[in-house]
This record gives sequence, structure tokens and C-alpha cells, in this order.
Amino acid sequence: MKKFFLISTLLVIVCIAAVFFALQRPMPPSPTPALQATPPLNASAITPTPKAATAQATASKKQPLIDALPLAQAAQSAAAHYEYSISLPPYSQPLGKGDFDRLNPNHFYAVTMLLEDTNQQVSLTLNQYRFIHPATIEVSLSGSQFSSAVATVVDPMTQQTIATSRLIKKAEVWQGEIAGQADWPPELNIQVRANPTNAKPVALTANARYYQPSATLLTIAQPYPHKSDLVIPLQLEVKQSGSYRIRANLFTPDGTPVSHLVEKQKLSEGKQVFHLKAHHSVLEPFSAKSGPSRFTLKTFVIEKMSPMPGKRAQFGDSKVSEYEITDFYFDALERQPYQPSAAEQQRLSYLQKMAGN
Repeated sequence: MKKFFLISTLLVIVCIAAVFFALQRPMPPSPTPALQATPPLNASAITPTPKAATAQATASKKQPLIDALPLAQAAQSAAAHYEYSISLPPYSQPLGKGDFDRLNPNHFYAVTMLLEDTNQQVSLTLNQYRFIHPATIEVSLSGSQFSSAVATVVDPMTQQTIATSRLIKKAEVWQGEIAGQADWPPELNIQVRANPTNAKPVALTANARYYQPSATLLTIAQPYPHKSDLVIPLQLEVKQSGSYRIRANLFTPDGTPVSHLVEKQKLSEGKQVFHLKAHHSVLEPFSAKSGPSRFTLKTFVIEKMSPMPGKRAQFGDSKVSEYEITDFYFDALERQPYQPSAAEQQRLSYLQKMAGN
């Protein structure tokens, strides 16, 4: 649905641009009535001046650019892109080395600032952005020489300090650890105050999230083939019932990304089974031609989705860091292409009609 809206919006923008450029064209001269007398023209009047000739040449060059933006051409491109996107199952997308956010879903982007006196850039980093209790927050400060540095955890709602840790210099980096607590709020500010040796004191603030686990991934059962998919059963202990979205990444044994797996499922409290699926189309290029294939499943993100606007999503943790699939036989899967939903096919038909197909 989001892909379709994005493509539709692009088409609207292209249309508006085409109309705008069309309105910039000079209006053609009105035809001269046959009965109206016209004075004779001399040769100098007929021959365009160099400036006029240049303008005509420029206009003739711009004409193809305007003609290259018709609605049909934009619709053809959009329809082809959308047709390809819906040919891939949404639960098993191809994964590449350039998909940084999918490969590192809990990455923390460093907070940086320049020191006024030395123009040096100092950086504050955390070991991750989202923490699940009892995870420890690891703080690192780098970029300059410091005489001391202290990290403080602050509740942004009340501005109260709830924990502190003095950073210790290790090589060229100042590091510290803060043990998480069960009563911490979900939003935290990590403030670091440091004293550079050649500049004024500095203060950097990082934002982080801290959750009590809504569910825990306990173990993974033996995967099995079902039609065109390799089904991977996850066994969870659910503490909060609701709609869950679980994501994980599939790799080859040497670490080559294969597929990003994601599924949604309603779960009740207690022991529950959640199924991830890998489609044959993403497995085939990485599967053995004969004998068993091997894959590694890791990078789990367990999310209890927001039940309504204004309610925050919750997150779970995993006792499984990675799972090795060692005896998968690709020949056990059916080679049926993924069938888009009726709604996706209807949207594609709409785009193809706009393209004149």
C-alpha cells in the first residue's frame, strides 16, 4: 500500500510539472484573416536576427525535454516498478550489503559537536539505540583529550537524574557502563559532561529507548518446507498479548545477506509459536544444487505493535542470538511464483491503464 501511494504521488508531481512547463511555452501567433491587408515585408524583416535565431534554437532544444514528460511515460515507468515490487513476497524480501538499516536495525547514530577553542569534533555513542531490560547501556566518548567525563541518565519528562556513571579512559576512548533498571521510563536522555584539556567543558545528549520485554524468543524449532516457502517456527514466551511483528535476517554461512524476513501475527499470553517464512525465489541463488543448503538466521527484532494512535509500540528480547539451518534441501520447495493480492493487482491495473496498456 505504501509503495502504491508513493508511486501515485510521483505521478501527480510529474503531471503538475508537465503542465507548468507547458504553460511556459509562448502562445502561437493568431492566424491572419484572409481579407485583412498586410503590408509587404522586406528581406531584412524576414531574416531573423542572431539573437532571435539563438532564442529559436534554445526553444527547439527545450521542446524535447517537455515532450519527454507525458503522463503515459511516467505511468509506464511507475507501473513497471510497482509490478516488480509486488512480484516479491512482502514477508521475504531480497537483502543486500547496502541495506544498512535492515542489517543494523538497532544502530545508534553518534551525536557529534565541535569544540569552540580547538575546532575538534567530539562524538558520543551508545552501544545501541533500543534497550530491553536488563540490558546495560554502554557509553563512549571520543575525538579529543579529556581530563574527566561523567554520563548521566535523565528522565526527559521529569528532568530527574536516575543514574550516573564516571567514564574511564581506555586507549583514545572514554567509556562507561550503566546497568538498566526495571522502573526506568521508555524514553531516556543520556547526558555526558566532559572536560577537554584544551577547550571549555562540553555537554552532549543522546536519546535512547528502554523497555521491559513484552515477549521473549526462547528457541527456534526445526524449519520445514511448505509449498514455496521454508517455514521457520519461533517459540516465544509472551508477557503482553497483542499484534506482533517479528523481523530477522537470513545469511549464508560466510555472512552474505540473503533475505529480510518479516511477519505479523496476533499472540496471546504464555507460550506461543510464531512463523517466519523464506520464499524459494530468494533462497534459490544461495542454495546448493545437490545436497543440503546452510543458512544462518539472526538480527531478531520483536515488536508488539501499537494498538491505536497515541499508544507506543513495545519490544521484546531474544535468548537466541543466531540459529543455524544446516539440513535444508531446496528441491523440497515448490517453484511457484508469488501471487500478489487482489488489491495489489487492482492497483497495478490502474497504473497500467494510466500508461495506456
